[in-house]
Amino acid sequence: MAPPRVAVLRIYAETRDLDAQTLERAHLRYLETFQYWILERLGLFGYGACGADAGEELLRARRGDLAEAVDAVLGAFRSKPEDAAALPPLLTLPEKVVTVEALVPQLGEAMSRRRAPDAWRSWLYVLHLAAPDGGPTRLGRALHAALETGEAPGRVYVEKAEELGLLKWIIALEAAAIDVGTKNELDALLAAYARRVPWLDPHAVYYAFRYLGSDVKGVTMAALAQPPERVLEMLES
Repeated sequence: MAPPRVAVLRIYAETRDLDAQTLERAHLRYLETFQYWILERLGLFGYGACGADAGEELLRARRGDLAEAVDAVLGAFRSKPEDAAALPPLLTLPEKVVTVEALVPQLGEAMSRRRAPDAWRSWLYVLHLAAPDGGPTRLGRALHAALETGEAPGRVYVEKAEELGLLKWIIALEAAAIDVGTKNELDALLAAYARRVPWLDPHAVYYAFRYLGSDVKGVTMAALAQPPERVLEMLES
């Protein structure tokens, strides 16, 4: 199976008339530039596998929404479609919402087991629904219980993450993975998220960062308030 990020890039390339193989090769070259805590978890993100999988095929039914989610994140930094290759293995929140909505029957079945099937582990991990061993996380258990009531999957994913106190850390980890380094960049990213996820309260995310002055007038530096390993511990529990 393909890593979730690679699957998204393939669908994005096809939707935006880019060469999928070129975009995928460029992304694989970028892997060496990502932060250490990402590189240490490449296997969990599905790297090392190849080919298409059921998740990728099912996501194609939502390719327009998925492409718009990618565009929203790229637009926050005035990036071109080709720059999608530099997106990290983590999916961003707008992509996560589309993915949960598209794959909800399969994800629900996978989460109902004590250990997720290998074919779905990287999808569940990138959505913070499964721990490294394949067992469900707190968010996974909460989402699975809520889905049984028939609630809208994308919205309930965000709401349950917020109820558990995890949403700000999910978004903060994504921002760190994208190398957001200033409050202006964080503002732009959160504004892009809010346009795609209208029930999100972006102000709550600011508490997951610490802020420092800089030598540049009008620029405030922003950094993750907890080490990434600590954030991952919270999300993997």
